[in-house]
Amino acid sequence: MFNCSDTKVVVKLESYGNYSVLKFNTGGKYNLFNIKFMTDMIDVLSNVEEDRISRFLIIEGEGNFGTGADITELKKANDDLEFARTFFNYMRQIYEKIMTVPKIVIALPQNIAYGASMEMLLVSDFVIAKNGTKFAAPGAKLGVFPPVLVSIGPSIIGYQNARRLALTGEEIDADEAMRIGLVNYVSEDPMKTASVLMEKMSVMAPTSLIWMKKNLDSRMKDMLYDAFEDLVNQVQSDNAKEGILAFISKTRPSWIPQQKSS
Repeated sequence: MFNCSDTKVVVKLESYGNYSVLKFNTGGKYNLFNIKFMTDMIDVLSNVEEDRISRFLIIEGEGNFGTGADITELKKANDDLEFARTFFNYMRQIYEKIMTVPKIVIALPQNIAYGASMEMLLVSDFVIAKNGTKFAAPGAKLGVFPPVLVSIGPSIIGYQNARRLALTGEEIDADEAMRIGLVNYVSEDPMKTASVLMEKMSVMAPTSLIWMKKNLDSRMKDMLYDAFEDLVNQVQSDNAKEGILAFISKTRPSWIPQQKSS
């Protein structure tokens, strides 16, 4: 999670016949979940829902896949309950739209996929990571828990793996991410691998793919909703306020033990 000094956000959709590519760039060094990005993302995903030509949707971030929530907007969510509700409602809508859009969604993370950005992979149908990509859900270090990972994560990557990533916040590489099921393929050329995957699925009837996706994901929306309701309350907690302020001020929150002098 990082500050976003540049408010420029670009979410664009490119069409290539039977598939479309959604690319995003929030400006600055990192791709972040902020209000501008989330509202633009929701608008583009709504347009994708109306598309009757493409069968597949590729999602990729320019430069990196993303480092999660914008810390400045999390700080605002600390202090303003209505903003917190709006912020996390937009975030939940993105995940739900990816789960319900009538396309097979293939995410192509590269370089970094942390926090809310990593959680976007859990709701995608396939994930093809560029070799060298790093993954982590470190939100609890700031006092904010990862809602997708702890709610539907166990169904995707297994209970023990979801618990380990959530409770330790540890970073894993692409090979480990593939081993636990967060990533389906690791590739030096993710788009080429995606093309092979789409060709393989092209022999399937379009309606069969979409109804299978619907039935696979249908039970997860309620779990997501409950987790985000808890998150709105938790971001208002003293721990979250202290953790986010400590991150901004580059200090140590009180729950981290002081290092013993030798």
